[in-house]
Amino acid sequence: MQISVTFRQLEPSEALKNYVTERLKKFRRYLEGPIEAHVVLGLEKFRHLADVTLNSNGRIIKGREENVDMYAAIDLVVDKLDMQLKKLRERLREVKPERGRGPAPAGFPEEEASLPSLRRQRVEVTPLRVVDAVELLQRKDRDLVVFTEVSTGALSILYRRADGSLVLVEPEMG
Repeated sequence: MQISVTFRQLEPSEALKNYVTERLKKFRRYLEGPIEAHVVLGLEKFRHLADVTLNSNGRIIKGREENVDMYAAIDLVVDKLDMQLKKLRERLREVKPERGRGPAPAGFPEEEASLPSLRRQRVEVTPLRVVDAVELLQRKDRDLVVFTEVSTGALSILYRRADGSLVLVEPEMG
């Protein structure tokens, strides 16, 4: 962790620098990769300001606090950053399973390898009546229409067989 401390309107103090360094070391457990911390300690009239910016792999976390005591301001800003990092870590935990980063289901590679090459095609599922779907299939140069039945809202598939007859498939969701 690389920490730089800047003093504004305040005499540089090795004790303050060491205190900030010790307090910020605990953030190593939350952040991955190289961590840079830039700390600005300042004095405005009677207020002591502590401003901290953490940068870890392009992720920037900022905190700013003021108090009548510099050590208290440092403690407050570190607590604020700690809360931000905990929330960030929880959000990342919630998102990870949705992204599919977990292990692949058992048997998945073997099943995929045994299948012939597949051509995937996305189709728009529009609400239609069966009569309209038949007209659409006959009018256009298509062999397949996927639609939702207007009256029931159920998914239906209408396709033309090789002999020219039409087949209506109404899957039952179970």
